[in-house]
Amino acid sequence: MGSYDLKPVFSRGELSPKLHSRADLEHFKTGLKECQNFMVMRQGGLTRRPGTQFVGEVKDSSRPARFIPFIFSASQAYMLVFNAGVFRVYTLGGRVGTVEVAHPYADADLFQLDYDQTNDVLDITHKGYQPRRVKRRADTDWAIEVVPAKDGPYLPLNDTATTIVTSSTGDALGGSPYSEAQDLPFSIAVSTGSPKIIIGYTITSKANNAGVSASNNGTVNSPKTWTFEGFDGTNWIVLDTQFGQSSWSYAETRFFQFKNNTPYTQYRLYITVNNGGDYTTVTNMKFLENPATAPAITLKASAIVGINGNTGFVASDIGRFITMLGADAIYHPFQISSVTSSTVVTAKLTGSPLPKIGGTAQWRFGAWGETPGWPAHVATFEQRKVYARTNTQPSGIWATKTGGYGNELDFSVSVPLKDDDAISFTLTDVNEIQWLAEGGDLLIGTAGAARTMGRDSPNLPFSANNFRQSLASSYASQPVRPAKIGNSTVFVSSFGKAMREFVQGDSGVGYTTPDISVLSDHLFAPGIIELSYAQEPDSIIWLPNGKGELIGLTYEKDQSMAGMHRHVMGGNGFVESCATKPGQGRNEVWLIVRRTITGVTKRYIERMAAPFQAATSTPDKAWYLDCALQYNGTPATDVTGLSHLEGQTVAILADGAREADQIVNGGAVTLVSGRPAGSVIVGLSYNSRARLMPSPASAGDGSGLGRRKKIVFAKIDFLDTGSLRVGRSSSTAEEVAFRHTTDYLGAAPPLETGFYDARPETSWSDKGEFTLIADGPLPATIRSITLNTDPEP
Repeated sequence: MGSYDLKPVFSRGELSPKLHSRADLEHFKTGLKECQNFMVMRQGGLTRRPGTQFVGEVKDSSRPARFIPFIFSASQAYMLVFNAGVFRVYTLGGRVGTVEVAHPYADADLFQLDYDQTNDVLDITHKGYQPRRVKRRADTDWAIEVVPAKDGPYLPLNDTATTIVTSSTGDALGGSPYSEAQDLPFSIAVSTGSPKIIIGYTITSKANNAGVSASNNGTVNSPKTWTFEGFDGTNWIVLDTQFGQSSWSYAETRFFQFKNNTPYTQYRLYITVNNGGDYTTVTNMKFLENPATAPAITLKASAIVGINGNTGFVASDIGRFITMLGADAIYHPFQISSVTSSTVVTAKLTGSPLPKIGGTAQWRFGAWGETPGWPAHVATFEQRKVYARTNTQPSGIWATKTGGYGNELDFSVSVPLKDDDAISFTLTDVNEIQWLAEGGDLLIGTAGAARTMGRDSPNLPFSANNFRQSLASSYASQPVRPAKIGNSTVFVSSFGKAMREFVQGDSGVGYTTPDISVLSDHLFAPGIIELSYAQEPDSIIWLPNGKGELIGLTYEKDQSMAGMHRHVMGGNGFVESCATKPGQGRNEVWLIVRRTITGVTKRYIERMAAPFQAATSTPDKAWYLDCALQYNGTPATDVTGLSHLEGQTVAILADGAREADQIVNGGAVTLVSGRPAGSVIVGLSYNSRARLMPSPASAGDGSGLGRRKKIVFAKIDFLDTGSLRVGRSSSTAEEVAFRHTTDYLGAAPPLETGFYDARPETSWSDKGEFTLIADGPLPATIRSITLNTDPEP
């Protein structure tokens, strides 16, 4: 009679060879010995991987290429293809116009790029380049630009005796002295002499004078509402407007900056409301000129100690910031424009002017530049843009001011520190930062651990006065961008041979980083190149490995689903890059596949087709060929436009029926049947194969694993399946008959749904193994398999 073994779930996918005798594990029952070009569905069954559509060839097939998705919304999602010093833009309909934008990155840099998107702007970082932004100004108007910084970030405060002296305060107009009026409105006007572009100004409130009445002191007399204006010869043009400037301290200086590209010869402060005093008082004003037109200021250091490792200024410091703490308790930033010597530079003021000329030892040198290096990683967290890892500070992190990542990056800080000030620190873990990811906390992967940055006091907002860093686990990471899946973040562990999940602990406190790939570790032995996630339809993490295979992990934590599957592209294609983006009713999977066509290396952009759904499609639209194209039109026997597959043996699906394979010649094929077809899909065939684990069934006298047994029959439950072979091995597998005597022979056979009894050729030496193969251009879905095995006594 034998035993019956039902396999309704394949949720663990392909298991490591190390587990092929672990019949004691629950995963053994839901795992497979091999799962090639079948996908584990989130419902537990198996379905063939859809084929791929040929989208186009990269600009230069002799050079590597990489995808970076650009997703403004589900309906406005693009794929940027970086290759040959440019990027091109693609979307569902193919390439977007003739868009081609030059970028600075070398071929070897492409897979080291990190990126983070906010609305229509994509920030890109690389350790060897100043941060850049890709901007979409219109569907066919794209650009990549350097991201300028207005202030910082900085290295720690100077702790040496070296002082820096400036040759000027940087005040463009010579200041405006004490002004006071009893009536409002009240204006303070300053003449520039020659036209100047003013982009900022300071206001200093009145000091506390003994014996002065409370209604005439520096706080209530300070301006509250005003405009700052430039005179064009006829009218006063409003350049800046301030409302509700209250809570002034005595002798407090505030700085206000705005956008202006027009030079004026007169400027004025026009005050309409004060803070309730009998008078309106401004004791001093200073003015900031546009650095592009402002005269340079000389900065002279008293020594080289503390500058670039005690070597002093060097030529590559051009562009770096230096900020100095003034007598007004404000940091004043300068950007180096030239290097005169190891102790002397010229610079442009980018912030508020100094209150007076003088030297100070309270200065900080810029953390970024050609000398210290540029940040390698970027993310957005709590309304701040966060950057990490330079050559000088491999474990350094810099977060902008709250909202300080518009046209310029703002890393400014105040004295005393304000909540919205920029944040900079070095991890206590001195290992190199490998990636950043946004979560409830900022998640940080390093070469030695997994860490987090978040609120110190959970009841207060995240701020420069309320943050902390902590250790989550001691598991290290590779510099591969992680994938966000619900509340989890999946990352590549050290040496690139495993995936771990960064997830909050069951108690809601702290984090854990369990290995989610240990059951299928053999798939990652060649290393992991990239991670991307397609939420719909089957919640799959996709990753190319070092062998050019595409590995999939169907992952639904709430359903205990973690099934691995391996995909080998038709025509021996080698997957080099993979990314996902929203598409029509699903997440699209895009691939860059290296192929050899007529002896020449080609790199093709291919998009994985949608899984077949009988409820919404017909068999003639089933797409189960790789690098394929489809003809739709007047019925014909010749199909052209296939030059990308010249010389390749291709499979053909014509009006839902399989045609004889052909070799593409002159970019065309002819249907051997001679029957004209109005829907023809032509592409490279691939072999989908699933092998069950050895059956542990026995005659009731202990485990039958490794003992002789044969399969009497197998009951297979199909769903919308067009072709399948089954048997104990690939060589003995037999075709399942899908054509019935009652079918109309002039049309394609219908897809089958339901149970099928297979009686495969078998023997006592088979060990109860069973194989399913689908290698045609049609779909195949397996819902369950029941094996009747006859074990030896």
